[in-house]
Amino acid sequence: MDRNRGDSIEPPSITACVVCHNEADRLGDCLASVAWTDEILVMDLASTDESTEVAARHGARVLHRPRVSIVELVRNELAASARGDWILVLDPDERITDGLAHELRRAAARPDLDAVVIPRMNYDLGYPPSHPLHRYEPQLRMYRRSAVSWPTIPNALPQVPAERLLRLPGRDELVITHYRSRNIPEILDRWVRYAPAQAQSMIDRGQVFTASGMIRTMWWSFHRQFVRGQGLRDGVPGMIRGVILIGFHFMVWACFWQLSGAQRTARDDRLLRRLSLLVESIGRFANLLLAPLDLLRRIRGPRGPTTTIRDARAQSTVTPEQRANP
Repeated sequence: MDRNRGDSIEPPSITACVVCHNEADRLGDCLASVAWTDEILVMDLASTDESTEVAARHGARVLHRPRVSIVELVRNELAASARGDWILVLDPDERITDGLAHELRRAAARPDLDAVVIPRMNYDLGYPPSHPLHRYEPQLRMYRRSAVSWPTIPNALPQVPAERLLRLPGRDELVITHYRSRNIPEILDRWVRYAPAQAQSMIDRGQVFTASGMIRTMWWSFHRQFVRGQGLRDGVPGMIRGVILIGFHFMVWACFWQLSGAQRTARDDRLLRRLSLLVESIGRFANLLLAPLDLLRRIRGPRGPTTTIRDARAQSTVTPEQRANP
């Protein structure tokens, strides 16, 4: 809402809302990146580190609440305590770039908008993706408090009519920088917290587990990461990122199956037997193609520390004790 100040109109205000739990090592940089906003509001979920002290040092108003497993459950609760006309949603591992801050101020002044979709650049294990599909992941992260509420479904975003939505272009100077996965334990922790919650939300929406649905989801995820997104062009970081994201979808569907009763059905068995025949046929065909390569390498003899495909298979069956005691 606009507020009159004499003969002038005060521009709409923006509140940055951050939910945290034991994020003292990352929270400071996050809050520094939103120092330009009119208010910083932090909801602390029973942290045992110095998160609340870090928030206070950056001028944030701190709310305290018992811990929840996923932040979507408390987004609206936090926004209800904000004083700003607009809500900017951030996680402690995210940063606002200077160019983005300028664009968000301009967007908040537009009466024809209710929300802004911002490109987010995810850093996984220290590396961002190069392909635009993953480098500029669209995220609705700023919205008019009086017009939009946040869904409580894990990893879901608000639905806003297209005509009331601004989509910022994918450019490095206009991104939320997201240091998503610093190490493997963080990745596993996210899987443990989000996969069961997301699976339960699928059940609550009336979805029914089928093996065909799981296979379609896994294929879609693989296609997005390695075909459309060309993840392997980013080397080992791109390969690991893709496998991690595919693995999360697998975990969601594994939890979905278990929470649905862990039933084995004749229909699923028939589908997976057919799939097994296909995989076995592909494997035999691949062996036929690779056999001449192995033979050629053996004829040419060893050239340095090379390993044939057959040798690699044999090594994969050797136990750690056998490696230590050849």
